[in-house]
Amino acid sequence: MKRLSLQWRITLLTALLIACACVCMNLLLYRTGVTGMDALNGFMMQYQPGSADSLTIEIPQEEMSSLLAHFSQEVYDAKVVFGRKGWCITAVVTILSAAIAYFVSGRALKPLQQLAQQAQRVDQDSIATVRLDEDTVQEFGQLSRSVNRMLDGLAQSFELQRQFAGNAAHELRTPLAILQTKLELFAEEHPAMDAETAGLVSSLREQLDRLTALVHTLLEMSNLQSVSRTDQIALAPLVEEILTDLTSLAQKNNISLQQDCAELGMVGSDALIYRLVFNLVENGIKYNRPGGAVRVTLRQEKQTAVLHVADTGPGIPADCRDSIFQPFFRVDKSRSREMGGVGLGLALVREIAVLHGGGVTVESSSENGTTFVVTLPLVQPC
Repeated sequence: MKRLSLQWRITLLTALLIACACVCMNLLLYRTGVTGMDALNGFMMQYQPGSADSLTIEIPQEEMSSLLAHFSQEVYDAKVVFGRKGWCITAVVTILSAAIAYFVSGRALKPLQQLAQQAQRVDQDSIATVRLDEDTVQEFGQLSRSVNRMLDGLAQSFELQRQFAGNAAHELRTPLAILQTKLELFAEEHPAMDAETAGLVSSLREQLDRLTALVHTLLEMSNLQSVSRTDQIALAPLVEEILTDLTSLAQKNNISLQQDCAELGMVGSDALIYRLVFNLVENGIKYNRPGGAVRVTLRQEKQTAVLHVADTGPGIPADCRDSIFQPFFRVDKSRSREMGGVGLGLALVREIAVLHGGGVTVESSSENGTTFVVTLPLVQPC
């Protein structure tokens, strides 16, 4: 059956369905007709021609008209019953045929449903590994092969893009380091420079710091696949360490840090998970209101660690919530530059979460604050 094309499958199944429906209708209608005829036959006396005795039926003249009228009524009633039963049989057979056709067509189109389910699993993160099944009916097999070739090309393009970003960032490190060194030496050799020159040097150093941070993040993103992910990570102490490291920044911005974390463990890269949580908490501190708070909670749901990072900031606009994890995207570009951001913090968070088999989303956001939720596969500590 698998070797037949979808067109032949539907053709044969439709022909079989029509044949079964016609046979059922013929049998039922024949049975209904026979029942009506038997009813009329029972109304009249049956005479056997081969009988030895002669049969004489005498009907008085005054009763003949009544007999004929009664017989006519019986014939009319039999026709009405036959018609009603015929329509009922047609309706029942039609409904049953439609139900059977629904399930039969569903079975015939099952390869299409499987193909759609496989295609839904393809995204930017799984494009290098997920492929459509080519061992299916002829039409879908050809489509699957075409889509797989397209996915191979896209995966290669993404990999080349990643390599280019990594190579470009690597090449930029040296000239940026040289420029930064020269500016520092110039500032040390000319302590009595005028205000205009000092302002220019300060501006150049700020821009070099931003470029250096950008290059560093690009290198991290391009090298994520090569990082070992075999560390046994205790998540609660990791969160506590991050909050301790960010205490000075929180105090500077008048932000209180809170945590409520269960003792959970997982296997992965300690450095990458640290960076994931660090970026979320740091963003919560930077993009918050004075006197606000950042709360980190960690709970277990089945075999998954669920991390919530909630702040009391101004929130994220609804039309930006699907875009904030894209590289270089900023909700408020002017404020992000003031904070020294390069637009890659949340993109890196998403990459790290997906790399560990998890994900990150904006659970809620309003003028009272934003809550990010991170899911990571859980492994109980030994």
